[in-house]
Amino acid sequence: MGDTRFLCILLLALSLASVSGRPEDTLRKIKDLGDKDFGHNFPRHGLNLLYWFCREYITFDNNDNMQPAKDPKQAAFGFHYYGNKEDLLPSLRNQKGYAYYTVGNLFDDRNLPQDEKMPDYVSEEFGRSKNLDSRDQNNKDRIIVRRTPYGAIDRVYITQHYDYSSDRGSQYDPDNTYAVGTELIRAVRNLTREKFLKPFAPRTRGHYALCHPERGSGPPKNSEECSHRFSDGSRQSPGSTLVCLCCAVLGLLIGCFQ
Repeated sequence: MGDTRFLCILLLALSLASVSGRPEDTLRKIKDLGDKDFGHNFPRHGLNLLYWFCREYITFDNNDNMQPAKDPKQAAFGFHYYGNKEDLLPSLRNQKGYAYYTVGNLFDDRNLPQDEKMPDYVSEEFGRSKNLDSRDQNNKDRIIVRRTPYGAIDRVYITQHYDYSSDRGSQYDPDNTYAVGTELIRAVRNLTREKFLKPFAPRTRGHYALCHPERGSGPPKNSEECSHRFSDGSRQSPGSTLVCLCCAVLGLLIGCFQ
């Protein structure tokens, strides 16, 4: 009986550990970005931000470690410390010297020295969207990195803020947060920006105005051109997954102790 109880407790601990880390998915190929909300459609800047990050910000040293062009700790390119208060990402409580930093807020980039600014292609759609009702779309994409104690980058994530209408403030959306594998980073590094963006949905101001009349841009348009809509999160939330798993394990424990 004692062995059975021990086994049940062990199963519970392993089950909880398996869902304690977010995000759940790792993107390893460029095509894995295809059905994600990140950076799709005007005026989202995430795909351009990711291209800049992979092609111009990250290099790989002789030991295959990712090295940043400038230390995120020094706030170049608008990087700033991210405290992970929402438990969006795995805890760093026992990871001495590690820290998360986030980049992609286009307001943070404006007053930086010229050699610490991202290229214009990252922010061009932000500037061109000012006359449209797009304030919850044109500056919501972010990249989060984990900096090691030695200044290298060993984890990369893409994420986005909730829409303004959600009343979530500046929190990041866990249902649209993904780890980015080094395979994907290397693949992007080998492409021109045009080839990288080619497989994805239309990225023009005209397309935005045509396909999003709910934002004050004209009458509805039903067309295959408008098949990609802003998503409200297609994945089951980690919270609901945890609840379901805990219920299942609780049932198992009750059976064990009867």
